[in-house]
Amino acid sequence: MKLYNIASMLASTSIAFSAFADDHEEKDQLSPFNVIGTKSDVTSLKGSGAVLDSSDLAPFFHTDIHEILRQVPGVYVRGEEGYGFFPNISFRGVDPGRSNKITILEDGVPSAPAPYADPAAYYAPTAGRMAGIEILKGSSSLKYGPNTTGGVINYLSTAIPNEQRSHLRASYGEYNERISHAYSGGKTDFGNGKLGYLLEIFDHRSDGWQKIAGIGNTPERSAPVAKTDLLLKLSYEFGEDSYLEFKAGRMDMDADVSYQGLSKEDFDAKPYMRYPGTHQDNMDAQQERYYLRYKKEFSDSLSLTSTVYQNKFVRNWYKLGDKYLATDDKTPPYATTVNTNAGGTFDKMLGKIDESYSAKSNYRTYTTKGIQANLDYLVNNHNFDLGFRYQDDHYIKNAEGTKTPNTYKWGDGNYTFSPGTKSGTDPYKDAKGLEIYLTYEIGLGALTIAPGIRYSNIDYNYKGGTTVSLDDVLVGVGASYDISDNLSLFGGVHQGHNFPDAESVADEDMKQEESLNFEIGARGNAGKWMYELVYFNTQLENMLFLASEASGITTSANAGEGSTQGIEVTLATDFGDDSGIGIPFSVSATFTDTEFETGSGTSGTTGDKDAYIFGASKGKEFPYIPDTMFNVRGGLEFTKLSTYLNYHYQSAVFTNAVNDHKIDSYGTLDWSAFYQISEGVKTFAKV
Repeated sequence: MKLYNIASMLASTSIAFSAFADDHEEKDQLSPFNVIGTKSDVTSLKGSGAVLDSSDLAPFFHTDIHEILRQVPGVYVRGEEGYGFFPNISFRGVDPGRSNKITILEDGVPSAPAPYADPAAYYAPTAGRMAGIEILKGSSSLKYGPNTTGGVINYLSTAIPNEQRSHLRASYGEYNERISHAYSGGKTDFGNGKLGYLLEIFDHRSDGWQKIAGIGNTPERSAPVAKTDLLLKLSYEFGEDSYLEFKAGRMDMDADVSYQGLSKEDFDAKPYMRYPGTHQDNMDAQQERYYLRYKKEFSDSLSLTSTVYQNKFVRNWYKLGDKYLATDDKTPPYATTVNTNAGGTFDKMLGKIDESYSAKSNYRTYTTKGIQANLDYLVNNHNFDLGFRYQDDHYIKNAEGTKTPNTYKWGDGNYTFSPGTKSGTDPYKDAKGLEIYLTYEIGLGALTIAPGIRYSNIDYNYKGGTTVSLDDVLVGVGASYDISDNLSLFGGVHQGHNFPDAESVADEDMKQEESLNFEIGARGNAGKWMYELVYFNTQLENMLFLASEASGITTSANAGEGSTQGIEVTLATDFGDDSGIGIPFSVSATFTDTEFETGSGTSGTTGDKDAYIFGASKGKEFPYIPDTMFNVRGGLEFTKLSTYLNYHYQSAVFTNAVNDHKIDSYGTLDWSAFYQISEGVKTFAKV
């Protein structure tokens, strides 16, 4: 188990907290940009969901999306490099690899690099600059795509304040970590309306928590990371019924991160070490995003929201060209053994003289362009929502040409470098996706019923070959029933899907993964307590696992059938009283059972022996999905002083579909405290 004890002192203006306090007002102004709305809107969902606002984010100011999402039941995360740069997120037990089975949005717009052409999400919005996070599961997610089995995560960027407001937060912590977040904006009368603007910057730098071991003349060094995110918003309100907003942003990242892990004995001895052979591993990435959005309210019952957008993501992950594995595969029944370095497995990584290894550039460019709109019509107890999205994805691999891997050969205390050679261009993946949905909600007194239908069509093209199309129609229905003012029941059933990438469709005839999703739950209040209890069940067919070096899957596969089911629990209250002392307390828990229902365990159906799904067979559990998780948070809030504790527990998880190796259970404890020095200035510390 890795333990990260990070202490930081932080000074910020109280304006930051007043901005969060007004956050609901800002979100209501931009309501078409949300998938849920405010916390109070969660109670009207016909499925389960969560809105994380300042009351959830401010106590710890996490910048890692994995840390933020741990408080939400039914959400499973698998960390990778320790910063949340490349999230691996699962909802209700779907495969977490590269978050490719959930829909990732920012302000309601797709933000994954190329979700139709290549779903692997090597980019996610910067969590540290967000004003809120929305998580939507169940039948309510039918409106959002392209992936509808797991659910939706919508990052809510800072809204343009209604009045002039500025914010600054800066921190310094262990490993020379520096985090800064600042914005300024507001609205002013202009012509017959209001002109608004927002300028924002988020900057995160650290020497890194890992040390790359030195050898000979090459000293030990740290593995630094740096990430900067800029945002500009401009808006104009044409009276009370029309709103126009433009957003532009750019992210730059330079991070010395690596795929390569440690042998078991090295991990036990020096868990924060990296091998000398990873000294060259580096991710250099840039992302640009733009949208122009218009909202028109024709009447109290009819409104239209439309958005045109473009995103571009460029990354070059220069890293090892080969894998040095900590396990070896055996013969059937595919048990694996832990590798040590007795046989020299890691000599190349350790810098043994005359040993050599390769490294290569993984240069990728992703461009997405799209338009989406929805028309909302409310009359009496009938609410219709009709929407569509058309998106064009273009992904190209090694745009400057394919290059054979460079070679590094260890000498006496150093290495020699032999560059690879350049050849022709690598293949590209194109996809054009059209999705249309219609939902209808009718209120029948205490009962509300909400059926919906969604049509999807994706045209794939790989390497300029023949265009191949996949399409389907999904249906679902959700309902809620108010037993009293303090108790309501909800539930739903809906079909879901996850689409493959262009290469696996064209070359490997992969089909979309299909699912049937069911949930039933209750939410309400009992005295000062708020509670929600949900049971979910998901049946999967044509389980889809896309080729990925990160997961060891060299060939995409439809791996048969599987199922997930579980229970999600949320409890929250405030034990404070009228004396002005707040004592917030919350508990969330998830209990999950997963199972492969088909599969022989052979490489032909579940990838090669290095893949974490290799060996999947009936009765085996899904990798990286824990049976039990819970999160407990409590705080004390005085006039000037506040302090919080958060404990998260996760049970052991299997690391492969053979189910013969595990990551042990673990728990993490976070503490934070705030003190208001004077009006407008607070200090903050956390461990």
